Amino acid sequence: MKHHSGLFRLAAMAALLLIATMLIPNQSHARLPKQLKFKPIEFKTPKVDTLKFSNGLHGYLIEDHEIPVINITIVFRSAYPPEDKVGLPSVAGWAIRNGGSKNYPKSEIDDQLEFVGASIESSADPRTGRISANFLTKDMDLVLDILADLLVNPAFDPDKIELRKKTLIEQIRRKADDPNALGRREFSKLIYRGHPAGREPTEETISNITREDVIAYHNNYVRPNNAVIGVAGDISKDEIIAKLNKVFAEWLPGGVKPEFPEMKYELNPSVNYIYKDVNQGYIFAGHMSMNSSNPDRPIATIMNYILGGGSFTSWITQRIRSDEGLAYHAGSSYYASPWGYGIFRATCQTRSDAAMRALELLIEQIERMKNEGPTEQEVEDAKQALVNRQVFEYESPARLVSRLIWYDIAGLPLDTLEKDFEAYQEATVEDVKRVARKYLHPEALTILVVGDESKFDRPLSDFGKVTTIEIEKETKEVEVK
Repeated sequence: MKHHSGLFRLAAMAALLLIATMLIPNQSHARLPKQLKFKPIEFKTPKVDTLKFSNGLHGYLIEDHEIPVINITIVFRSAYPPEDKVGLPSVAGWAIRNGGSKNYPKSEIDDQLEFVGASIESSADPRTGRISANFLTKDMDLVLDILADLLVNPAFDPDKIELRKKTLIEQIRRKADDPNALGRREFSKLIYRGHPAGREPTEETISNITREDVIAYHNNYVRPNNAVIGVAGDISKDEIIAKLNKVFAEWLPGGVKPEFPEMKYELNPSVNYIYKDVNQGYIFAGHMSMNSSNPDRPIATIMNYILGGGSFTSWITQRIRSDEGLAYHAGSSYYASPWGYGIFRATCQTRSDAAMRALELLIEQIERMKNEGPTEQEVEDAKQALVNRQVFEYESPARLVSRLIWYDIAGLPLDTLEKDFEAYQEATVEDVKRVARKYLHPEALTILVVGDESKFDRPLSDFGKVTTIEIEKETKEVEVK
């Protein structure tokens, strides 16, 4: 019996080995990931309905009935506040949701939304503000009623406004203690040089903001004729129009049209320094980029991906971090703005005794991109990465609707996403080289280094005449009005 049992086990093991051998692929035919061929990426744009309401509000709807959830986002155009009240949009935008409303005190809003698992959030910056809601379809009437009351009848509880101001002041103090945050703030000021786009709130400007300023902000900008709405989820076009016309019946058009000061394209080559008692150097180098409507914008995105935006595959990261082992972080961004011009910024964070070497390498890579440009393979790899990333914009109806709102508010064509996709696919290495030659200016960089120059490996003045930026200690007590 034992003999037969042993034979059975041996036979079973032999059978398993035979099956395993059959399942293992022939190694001679194995291919590397780069050798694999895939079908071209295809996607289908969801159907988008346009929405128009009796109070002047307009927007977009993507129906999605897979799950009983609805997302609503309303974005309104804002404007730069007075110079002595920078930070007003941040206070007012937050207070719309968190200051309660006529019929719903904040505590009651929190309780009711938590009970049904819904959320409403609001915020604003100097260009746009938004309020958004996420909820189950069955709770639509409750959430829409609260949302409408916040928009039409905000209470702007004085205690909540003061709380927000104190929170922002504390954030400003912490930012002054963070060399990277401090550098990004001051670099933006250097690029825009006096234009409101470069302004940052201070303790004083926040303390100057009053409840009356917040109310005026709401009356001026939080208006249906100054807003765009996006809806995605389990609801039909006819139903959402009927629901919102009802709850927004008292949300009336009016206010003022936001105006943005003209921004001139300027290069401001300079070398700047901020002392900070740290053992690292925080390096920033760049200049103004382009307007969002520029047809070369998608090509500039490819260029920047290769230069510093593609993480470990980018030139800046490979040269400074991988090859030289100098940086904790190194990379670049090329942001285009619809309200003038954006910023091209190359950055690096490294130890102090290698800071100037890192800056030299950073500039070297920008010059290389302008003068030599990438290889055909580098462009193809960047294109594939960006095309793959673009597909995810179509994955979520809520995400796609948010895109449409942004294009509308920014004055861009609604098919910008599709046009970008086509531009990525059709771009050539010569296109990227042309854009690099035209839009990169390594000879006219604005440079800022934050750190302790006594620890640098060579003088910062080797890169040009240095302007020292004195940062006032932002921990003084400021009376909150």
